[in-house]
Amino acid sequence: MPREKQYNEAEVIERAMVLFWKNGYKSTSLRMLSKEMGINQFSINASFGNKKNLFLESLKLYKSKLQQVLKKFEDSSNGKDSIKNFFYAFAAFSNQDNNKRGCLMVNTMSEFGLEIDEQVGAVISNYGEKLRGLFKKNLEFNTAIDSVTLNKQINFLVLAIGGLGLAGKIQNNTVIEDYIEMTFKNL
Repeated sequence: MPREKQYNEAEVIERAMVLFWKNGYKSTSLRMLSKEMGINQFSINASFGNKKNLFLESLKLYKSKLQQVLKKFEDSSNGKDSIKNFFYAFAAFSNQDNNKRGCLMVNTMSEFGLEIDEQVGAVISNYGEKLRGLFKKNLEFNTAIDSVTLNKQINFLVLAIGGLGLAGKIQNNTVIEDYIEMTFKNL
């Protein structure tokens, strides 16, 4: 008969997510996870299989938390203003409690580059495609622009949100605000 878990799985995934968000995947050891999560390494492996699976669960949790920010963006219909509001909400989300962690997905792409794991890449790619669709919807809302210009603007915004995700780790609020304002001045 299997032993009953002496911990709340959702809570330990939350703690793991924060540690991965702060340190990155490669710099986060099982020992660090065990200490932060308050469970032993055997329990981590028994519940999640390995560090990678725990990381995937952490990314999924992060994505679900970010979905709360995205939901407001999805429901908006103010064109470029909606995109700009999303940028500000995303910046606030990336700097919760003044912890300057940036975006876990952007951090992960930076950490792995082209060597990203297929499963991890799929979680991030799905998020990226959703953003592209929302950018497209809002860019088309106010103006009629040709498809070439539209695609260039979408690509610009994808890179800009990624830059914002990284900048959130090191820049102060004034620099972040200047970045967002200049992004939309140039759009």
